[in-house]
Amino acid sequence: MMDDGSYSSTGPIFVLAPIDDAARYATSLSANYEHLHYDQDNNPVGLLVNLSSPEKTVYTLGRPGPNIDPPDIHISEPRPRRGLPHISHLHASFQLVPETGAVLLWDYSSTSSVKPFGAPNSWGYTVKFRSESSPRSVLVARGINTHVAFASGSNNTKWCQFEIQWQSEGMYHFHKDEPYFVGPQESRIKRYVQHEKLGGGSYGTVYSALDAETGQMIAVKKFHNLTGKHLTFATREVDNLKKKALRQHPHILRILDSAGGGEKDNWGEIFMPLKKGNLKDLCETIQTEEDRWELSNQVLYQILLALNCLADNDVVHRDVKPDNILFDFDENGDYRFCLGDFGLSNDPERAITAAGTEPFMAPEICYRKKQTTKVDIWSLFATIVWMRNSDFRAACSRLRAPDLHKWIISISKTAGYEPIRAMASHDPKKRPSAKKQLDIIDSGEFEDFGEEESDPGDLLSAQFVQAMSLQGDSSRSYGSVSIGYPTSPEMAYYEPYASGVYTGYGGAGGMKEGRYAPPPMGTAEAPRNQGAWVRPYDNPYGPPQSQDSDEGTVMPEIRTAVPTIAEDDVFAYEEYMEERRRMKGKNRSGI
Repeated sequence: MMDDGSYSSTGPIFVLAPIDDAARYATSLSANYEHLHYDQDNNPVGLLVNLSSPEKTVYTLGRPGPNIDPPDIHISEPRPRRGLPHISHLHASFQLVPETGAVLLWDYSSTSSVKPFGAPNSWGYTVKFRSESSPRSVLVARGINTHVAFASGSNNTKWCQFEIQWQSEGMYHFHKDEPYFVGPQESRIKRYVQHEKLGGGSYGTVYSALDAETGQMIAVKKFHNLTGKHLTFATREVDNLKKKALRQHPHILRILDSAGGGEKDNWGEIFMPLKKGNLKDLCETIQTEEDRWELSNQVLYQILLALNCLADNDVVHRDVKPDNILFDFDENGDYRFCLGDFGLSNDPERAITAAGTEPFMAPEICYRKKQTTKVDIWSLFATIVWMRNSDFRAACSRLRAPDLHKWIISISKTAGYEPIRAMASHDPKKRPSAKKQLDIIDSGEFEDFGEEESDPGDLLSAQFVQAMSLQGDSSRSYGSVSIGYPTSPEMAYYEPYASGVYTGYGGAGGMKEGRYAPPPMGTAEAPRNQGAWVRPYDNPYGPPQSQDSDEGTVMPEIRTAVPTIAEDDVFAYEEYMEERRRMKGKNRSGI
């Protein structure tokens, strides 16, 4: 055993100990002598199944027949019993899953008569086959399906029963000094063995888990409750991910299955492939800007393919960012990126709420204008800038939306961005669609789309970094970078990128289209029934900072909170609003 309580990669070894007469008869067959296992007194106790060698990863069970390979372990009845199915030539098998060390029991019987079960009145779990017909598979492990009957009939009759006694266990990802937890907890039908928490918040929690049918690691996203906005977000995510085109796209994280969510259920879970990690973590391992730039070209093209699929199916993602771009490797060992976390996705015709992560949010979301699939084009461009520009990565978490938009547009005008410059157009009508941008990249032909609405000037990244130290002084500004409350107006909801929770503040009159105001600091302890606030940006595949922390989660969410505003912020905002009312009065009086 390793220091952390888990075994090394030594494969599983177990003994099939007979329980009934048919199992004892099978154990006594001369064809099974080589598999006999003995106790300390040299008495045979059962049949040894040794899957610890890479040369032997499958043990077959059945009865011999003409012109077929004999099974590894023979199970044949001394006399056929009425009402019980016969043993097939290839009846069952135990198979190792090399990647995880899991052992699967396969049922190949012609009558689907193999039945795993936990011992009566024991602490073990029974995890049933999901499929009703053969071939079908299910996990066997310590405390999970501790017994197996190789023939079963009506009225729960079992025949040729063995107990599985573990000598050493695989399950390489799991601690061996703790009992396994199977889920879903709320369902009688168990589908996985829960591993570790990948992230969590009030909207839901993501765990890695071992699929009890395939023996492979998966990701399980658990929705905490299915009421109110939680229900809305969960329903959209599942509905969008279950669209056929999205499920089949290589660059969209597909949904494998789901559980719960019934009419009387207050819970729901979705199952997804477990990837190697996300783009944010990957970039932290790449040392040079040159390598990040090269990687960004791969991300750009592959996620454009995903966005083109979304646009064709009337889906807007609204939260494209490094955390939500996952990766693994294809058969050639090359990076394969896919877009995940569709919790904020929607039909463009119904997407009206401002939502997302601020450094990557398109201007029209911030200013409460019409949302189209072009918002994802802007977000992808901001993600590419985040990858390529170290100053942007370091400082964007402390800038507010208007300044971020100016900075991104300024960067788009620098060398190397010519083919994708139009993606950063402030006017969404001037941004290319994903299909158009793919054509531009493939053809190498592009137009130099200027930014006609406004020219932010030369916003050097060094100025932005320096401006960060001035953020507490509302009287200071740096060029066109406003550090205090800008004169551009208000928005309702957004997800800050920096640590700390912010609240949107719009006054009694509510929010108006085309207006933006930076929100003052809020509090994570505020009740969740008024206003609007969201969890700060952080690594969705990293551990939470504390057990109850909302940081480190794959779940984008909009949660409510009563605004709690710092005294200086209240004074600054009231002073700003008083000045606006005074100027409005002068205009009305003709002054």
